Amino acid sequence: MKKIYILPGYQETTRRRPYQKLRSLLQSKGYEVVFKNIDWQKKLTTQMFEIEKDSVVFGFSLGAVLARLVVQKYSCKHAIFASMTILSDFKKGENRKALIDLLGTEFVDDVRDCLKPKHKALKQTIMYGDKEGEDTADVFVKNTEHELTDEYLREIIKIV
Repeated sequence: MKKIYILPGYQETTRRRPYQKLRSLLQSKGYEVVFKNIDWQKKLTTQMFEIEKDSVVFGFSLGAVLARLVVQKYSCKHAIFASMTILSDFKKGENRKALIDLLGTEFVDDVRDCLKPKHKALKQTIMYGDKEGEDTADVFVKNTEHELTDEYLREIIKIV
């Protein structure tokens, strides 16, 4: 059976309706869905986990950053980074300060220190809502800001 790991966004859990809906849609396509909730009080690098080479990893927002860290270490078939926090923001700039204000210096520096330029996913898809203001992505979800809308879910299902 095909396996997909789902990592939620900041201060979210997979118990939220959009993630439950996504699970149902993926299961109807023959996927075994594995939810990986994140403890936002801990560093992301302490929450990495092993994945299978033929699996798919999906992360939303800051959960996509953890997904990125996981696929730096482990190979997978496909990594989907949805509305991912911009990786360069962990390193420099005004947005770094905003991340530190939100998450703390230790959390942000932990991510910064572990980011590598490449990962081991065979395929990568980057998604953003078309109203998020990002200018590069493989998929722009129509009429969507930084949230897992029904339109977002439809685009995810097309990708997998």
